Amino acid sequence: MLTEERRMKLLEAIENKQFISVAQLSEIFQVHETTIRRDLDELESQGLVVRIHGGVVPASIKHDEPVFEDRATENMLEKTRIGKYATKYIKSGEAIILDSGTTTLQIAKTLNDMPQLQDITIITNDVNIASVLRSNRNITTIVTGGTLFHDSYMLNGQIANETLHQLSVDKAFIATPALNVEKGLTHFNELLIATKKNMIDASVKKIVVSDHTKIGRRALYTFLPIDQIDLLITDNQTEQKLIDEMYKNGIKRIESV
Repeated sequence: MLTEERRMKLLEAIENKQFISVAQLSEIFQVHETTIRRDLDELESQGLVVRIHGGVVPASIKHDEPVFEDRATENMLEKTRIGKYATKYIKSGEAIILDSGTTTLQIAKTLNDMPQLQDITIITNDVNIASVLRSNRNITTIVTGGTLFHDSYMLNGQIANETLHQLSVDKAFIATPALNVEKGLTHFNELLIATKKNMIDASVKKIVVSDHTKIGRRALYTFLPIDQIDLLITDNQTEQKLIDEMYKNGIKRIESV
């Protein structure tokens, strides 16, 4: 097989697998790992793949997320609309999880303007959300505890997970850096997956809040399959073809605002 042909087939295999090791590629194409590494170096120089620890992923996969200050100003109108709309699914007497995120922060801010809601319990791993709710006497705010991630003000790790294991709530409002129309909610950082999964497991209803810029993206790790999403609340700029594909792949309900 010619070098160029092999590299094209390498790229196809990487796209299909989403993540694959050098050893696996060496076995598939029956060439030495050194040859595979040279091929990957060339593909990476063209911006087609990204080398990560243990293997390689397509360049189309999202690998990181901006710090909170940058995310907080992006698509602010859409995030505010989504946050306000999401509160229609919160009722007096309910226990709710608010995942860490800039859109879920808008849910918390809206709740402060809804005195008609009484006896709400909010569980969060977000320092900003807890701060926003600190003076709201109608809401009992429970902070999970955990290790602080300084760029996002979220709490994660063993303490957060142990707290969530003990809980059972009515609804969880989940944020994500990437929503793949086939895979569902995906994340670039495997260290953050466990806490999100524990939030999901603790809830009866899983509600995803995401603006249009996150939909159609993908990251390496899936933490909520698309057919397990009870409701996606997004903004009206989400492409109809993406909405159709999500329904085709099993999402239960989508509402655009």
